[in-house]
Amino acid sequence: MQNDDKPVNDEQSKHLAALDLGFIVIIGLVMLAAFISALTYDFISARTPIVILVPLLILIGLQLKRSFKGAAGTDIPKYIAELGKGKNSEFNGIAGFFGWMILLLVLIFVAGHYAGIAAFMFMLLYLVAGEKLVLSLSVSGGVTLMVFALFEHIFGIELYRGMIYRIWAGYGIF
Repeated sequence: MQNDDKPVNDEQSKHLAALDLGFIVIIGLVMLAAFISALTYDFISARTPIVILVPLLILIGLQLKRSFKGAAGTDIPKYIAELGKGKNSEFNGIAGFFGWMILLLVLIFVAGHYAGIAAFMFMLLYLVAGEKLVLSLSVSGGVTLMVFALFEHIFGIELYRGMIYRIWAGYGIF
């Protein structure tokens, strides 16, 4: 039984097992890429990522083995095709969340932390939540000013300024 007291049918459990397997494979590939990248660092710089990633890769491998057992007998290509067609609401929600997070990373990379966070909050408030323009602008601006004051003046930490700032400052980026 799930939390919403609906019985889980066999088809749904196979569907969830396929999702679990796909998620573990994606996370495993990302962590393996990070591990291989850490091997190219100087030894002094590579210690921390390697110490973190080796146990993590072992745990991912164990979970992958468990997921393969749970997905036994599941027609995984069929479920992957359904994901591509947008027929799985759980996956659509997860994909939407990842899309928003990628957008946030792109905004931060291009415009910097402060402008990226402000633009992201504004989009979430105004476009997604449907708040009024004045409220969306004031909340995103106020939170961004608080983050700026906290990091720049209280902690003394300069956050990433973004590619636009670096280009204007005369850095040779390309």
